[in-house]
Amino acid sequence: MSRTLLVLILLALGAAPPLAAQAPPPLREVVERFDAAQAQAQTLQCPFTLTLRRALLKTPSVTKGTLYLQGSDFAHFAFQPPEDLILHLTPKALISYSPEAREGELMKIGFIKNADRKFLGLGQKLSYLSDYFQIALSDAKDGSNTWFLTLTPRTLSLRKRMQTLNLWVDKESWLPRQIQWIERSGDTWFLELGALKVNQPLPPTVTGFKLPEGIPLRSEFSFFATRKK
Repeated sequence: MSRTLLVLILLALGAAPPLAAQAPPPLREVVERFDAAQAQAQTLQCPFTLTLRRALLKTPSVTKGTLYLQGSDFAHFAFQPPEDLILHLTPKALISYSPEAREGELMKIGFIKNADRKFLGLGQKLSYLSDYFQIALSDAKDGSNTWFLTLTPRTLSLRKRMQTLNLWVDKESWLPRQIQWIERSGDTWFLELGALKVNQPLPPTVTGFKLPEGIPLRSEFSFFATRKK
């Protein structure tokens, strides 16, 4: 698996009433407002739905859970049953833990200066991502009252792995509502964020997350491999 950073995830508010299509503001304004909104959220938690569509499979995989984010310290995904999975992602390591199976995976990655889906979101700024992606802006046509941003990889290494990164940004809060990664293979990862709690204390089990003693750890990170249906 590529050891590069990923991308944004996270902050969303409930859907606002649909508005008529309107001309988007200058891209620079959207980038500045988005970055400012991200910077103001030190912590957040929200429900999420992750839909994975494999190009070679007819039936998508849909998982749900709760996302917790603390600045650029960590992103913590607690999946709902029947998925037996916790993901804890930091700038230095990726941890996958199955509480029922009592087994886990650990990949040490060090600090990363690139951007890729493989590191699910530590609130990356659009101004930072613009170094690695060409950004196009339009009004979303789904009645969601969002700006629709398409990020196309600039670098050859990114273009080999992914086609585009799509981001829906709320017109009022300037925070993400939905994120979609489209792989070069045609596989897609679609993350929908529910009602958000911003700048409220996170559960101690999340902020102090540690694997139980004696849990065997494999030196890999298979979450982005083919998921079970």
